[in-house]
Amino acid sequence: MSELRRLAVLTTGRQDYGILRSTLELLGETGQPDVALWAGGMLLSERFGRAIDLVRADGLTVSRELPFVSDPPDQTRDTARALAAVGDALAEDRPDALMLVGDRYETAAAAIAATLARVPIVHLHGGEETEGAIDNAFRHAITKLSHLHLVSHPAYAARVRQMGEPDASVIIVGSPGTDNLYRDDLPSIADLEKRLGRALTPPIVLVTMHPTTLGGDPRAETNAVAEAMARVNATYVITAPNTDTGGTAIDDVWRAWTAPRANALYVDALGATNYWALLRATAAVLGNSSSGILEAPSAGVPVVNVGDRQQGRIRMGWVRDVPAETDRIEAALREALAAGAPERASGRGGADVPRGPVAPRIVDALRAWDLPCPPRKRFVERVP
Repeated sequence: MSELRRLAVLTTGRQDYGILRSTLELLGETGQPDVALWAGGMLLSERFGRAIDLVRADGLTVSRELPFVSDPPDQTRDTARALAAVGDALAEDRPDALMLVGDRYETAAAAIAATLARVPIVHLHGGEETEGAIDNAFRHAITKLSHLHLVSHPAYAARVRQMGEPDASVIIVGSPGTDNLYRDDLPSIADLEKRLGRALTPPIVLVTMHPTTLGGDPRAETNAVAEAMARVNATYVITAPNTDTGGTAIDDVWRAWTAPRANALYVDALGATNYWALLRATAAVLGNSSSGILEAPSAGVPVVNVGDRQQGRIRMGWVRDVPAETDRIEAALREALAAGAPERASGRGGADVPRGPVAPRIVDALRAWDLPCPPRKRFVERVP
């Protein structure tokens, strides 16, 4: 065992950068451990808004750029490129550990690269369930390759332990994306209107649809959502889908749907700062993104979750689960807009979930961690 001195952190897109942001900032302020921020994947892609520029605008130093997403994306080959790129970075930078978030295929590739390089892995958001997406399998695979598990809820901690992980390696920190609730530097709606070049007349609905990779047809599901939106008067800000198979079909639907509409805006990437500023002013969140389950409820925003992509995740706050059927989506959206914003949560979860900012708990866990050298693990048998 030894002290963690140098930590590599991989971010591959908006889905994990908003989660990592507060921890990266705190680590940068303290310098213990030293951090090498590696940015890759969708963050570097023009197709997905080149959000790396937004990371740098936050004042963070990017140590490496890892461009492994092709245009158009090709999951198999992009995964292979991610494994090679992260493997090369590990060999050259020689960090003591690698921090990863969540459940995507490129993240799983990075976990394999670290395992082959014998570099211990710190994993955020393990133990969760998204039964409608192949990400579910990747998340659990990453858990088994990881050595320190920083989870968001006691139920997820129990699931990680159920997978044979030692008790001491599983720490409940909360959902770090919600640290954005405590920011005092978010732009106003007037500033957002200037940045987006569009009036944001209330009520505002924030929409994100990703492919349900183990479920329905993405074009049909998105059309059902679009048809419901056409029936409900609101200002719609729609963010682009991720690189999963089916994302191109969703992109096609939204570009065609928003083109003739003055009340709809389609953006490749908002960035964490603009996203959270918009979330504070949003009347409802619509779609099937994890942000609707993990983060929007903590901001006091009603959520209409479409389909089964997020099936298995714990619901907090005002969340309505509906099938990808136009009438059901319309009814739930009208209910959400009529409900108004409930009282903002002071954190996510029940009484047994830590409250307040999450980043300090993550940093404390990293500093207290006895780094396994070599990174061996023992499977813990737990008999019911």
